[in-house]
Amino acid sequence: MHKISRQKTIEGTRIPGIIRNGQYFFINLDVYEDGMINCWELVDLVGLKEKLREEWLVPSIPDGEAISIHGLGMYTIEAANWKYDEHTYYEYIEKTIKRLNPKLENIYTLSAEEKELAKNRRITFSPKAKDFYVKNELFYETIDGDGLAVFMQHEGLNYLVNLVVYKDGRVTCYHSEFELNFALDELQEYFRKGTFFTGFSSPTEVILDNFAEVLLSEVVYSEDIGEKYKELVDAHCKLNGQKHHLKHAEKPIMNILRSLRATLEKS
Repeated sequence: MHKISRQKTIEGTRIPGIIRNGQYFFINLDVYEDGMINCWELVDLVGLKEKLREEWLVPSIPDGEAISIHGLGMYTIEAANWKYDEHTYYEYIEKTIKRLNPKLENIYTLSAEEKELAKNRRITFSPKAKDFYVKNELFYETIDGDGLAVFMQHEGLNYLVNLVVYKDGRVTCYHSEFELNFALDELQEYFRKGTFFTGFSSPTEVILDNFAEVLLSEVVYSEDIGEKYKELVDAHCKLNGQKHHLKHAEKPIMNILRSLRATLEKS
């Protein structure tokens, strides 16, 4: 049989989540308007309940445990105020879907056949979401972007934010309490003076979106803050089809090795 395929754009948003897989990984939980959710595996609402019941996806971390944040570092939680339990977290995700799709039209449910086929093929679907913003509603003109997580000092408080650079040079800082825009060429100064940071020398309170307030007592490891700025510059170059540094491709492997080492030392 002659096989062909097509792609369909499904829009969504990101909310905080935690994967429990040997240790605790703080993630951007990708939530889509068709009711699908990516928690390192693309699942429907039924599958989401299973992930919560199995504690693969969790709404909190016990005090004294470490939290790993992709591309940023690993930190020990001394104390925390978590907003959700399993039930209210599921409701939060449901409400997010309804905000994206008020009439809940075309909600997708995985069939038994699809699940069985994926199992037989040993395939786990975890598509990478693409950042974008709508520049012009006329003809729905969009601008692609790419980003990273970083800590930010803002109005006397510390936040974990998503910093996204777009193809046109705009950089947007996303948090549930605020949204700030910068030009890429002015951003380096904010990294230099410590507005954005990855580590700290004393216990530090951080607001994890509308998800939790945590007191981080120890930096198990953290990325170099100067490298995070370079990653944004590289991402901007890549979005524009320009040459970018390749050394950052090694970082995911290094992060995994660091996480494993930290887990072994803690046990």
